[in-house]
Amino acid sequence: MAEREPPVPVLYLLVIGAAALSWVMACRRWWLPLAIWVPCALFISSLIADFADPVIGAAVREELGVLYILEADLAGALLLVVPLMFANIRFTRQDERPPRRGSRRG
Repeated sequence: MAEREPPVPVLYLLVIGAAALSWVMACRRWWLPLAIWVPCALFISSLIADFADPVIGAAVREELGVLYILEADLAGALLLVVPLMFANIRFTRQDERPPRRGSRRG
């Protein structure tokens, strides 16, 4: 059963990759990191669904231990929060920006 689950370093590399991609996308448009959030949420929900299954979850806890599940949950939480965080940072900075020259914002 353990061969079906991604190793913890792979999960953290996925978090770092999503953070880097979210940062680059947020520099372009504030809403672009939200496009990363959807596949990340689907991946994490499938991973957690395996842990919640009575048969698969018990086998994973027996083979990999509870620490693996905790680290996978932590990586999943980071994977879900990071794109939203970069989108929020960029969105709030956009509101603070002074109006452009020649624009008719009032």
